[in-house]
Amino acid sequence: MQINISIQKRGDWEQITYAGPINEDTEVHLAPLVGSLGPKVVVNFKNVSFVNSCGVRAWINFLREAEKNRNLVFEECTPEIVSQINMIPSFKGRAKIHSVYGSYSCPSCQHSTWKLFERGKNLPASSSDAVPHPPCDRCQTPMEMEEFEEEFFAWVDAA
Repeated sequence: MQINISIQKRGDWEQITYAGPINEDTEVHLAPLVGSLGPKVVVNFKNVSFVNSCGVRAWINFLREAEKNRNLVFEECTPEIVSQINMIPSFKGRAKIHSVYGSYSCPSCQHSTWKLFERGKNLPASSSDAVPHPPCDRCQTPMEMEEFEEEFFAWVDAA
């Protein structure tokens, strides 16, 4: 799979949109960006397809340099990214997490989808807070989160 990284200006912030895998090729794409980034950076992970161990190392190396004298925010973190943050705290570094996707599935019709949790809206304040069980888009049965809620939101308590 191909890696595609774009940077756009959003007011005072620069938004990095990362698409593709975070893998052994990641470092080649990210290393040149560090010097050109401003003091406020948002990283959007919505289109990250997977993360492997070589990618974790490359991401952490990038993050160590990118964090210097910068405010970093992560948004639209996929369940794969949240898993990495929960297992490897240095994957998040000092970044603030603005939003994450949770995986939901319907016990009746097996429809699955992602639901966005946003800080200041519906993101739990702790891992023990109850999360919503939205109705299925197809059959209206309450959907269930595919991950254990307390484990999925463990990073909230560590933040």
